[in-house]
Amino acid sequence: MPVVPTTAYAQAEDALTLARALVNDAAGAVFTDALLMPLLNSAYRGLQRELAESGVSVLAEQQDLELDTDPTSGITSTELSDVSSPQLPTDCLMPHMLWERAAANTGDVFAPMEKFMSGGGMLNLQPSSYLRMWEWREDKVNLIGATQSITVRIRYEKILPMLSVGTDPVQIRSATDALAFATAALAARSRGARALAADLLGAAQAATENLIRRYIRPEQIQPRRRKPYGYHRRTVYL
Repeated sequence: MPVVPTTAYAQAEDALTLARALVNDAAGAVFTDALLMPLLNSAYRGLQRELAESGVSVLAEQQDLELDTDPTSGITSTELSDVSSPQLPTDCLMPHMLWERAAANTGDVFAPMEKFMSGGGMLNLQPSSYLRMWEWREDKVNLIGATQSITVRIRYEKILPMLSVGTDPVQIRSATDALAFATAALAARSRGARALAADLLGAAQAATENLIRRYIRPEQIQPRRRKPYGYHRRTVYL
């Protein structure tokens, strides 16, 4: 009876093994794990950028953050950053959308917050019951502040953790081929085999494009109509 796999993710060693085979070093006499791991992480970061630029939602994450009022000022924090309390999620690359609700009203729906995009700082508004607006500037979420405790729901583009050992999961499904070809291309280039590197890079790009198409194909099942001029996105409540 076949063994049922415990995870849908492949391991880093799967990509490393294929990469060694592609550069004719299956035994790992030259390209050991220690040598290939930095190259694999470079390929991993590159694949994440490609997926993010193509709008693949595998890199989207969502968290709820509790903003309590300060005992002295009576308002909530005016920023979410790496040093604020609560802290911006450590794997956040860039926020996409924010919603809010009063922390005491757990039965309420989350109302969307407006992103300030007019340039410069946010309008000089006084804190009220709700935060209402936000902006992303200097690698932090800037807020006006509220006079009551607020729960903020943040949806953001996340950064996947680096790979350090062969048993680490590659948190992108079916990415072994794309990563292995890209890693092998970097390994070949490091040894001066530019022709082989170019060939492997082309294969890596083809594998990446196939992976992206596989992710975005479900979005194309339903027929799409061109949005009319003057179309405005509707408000989404969570």
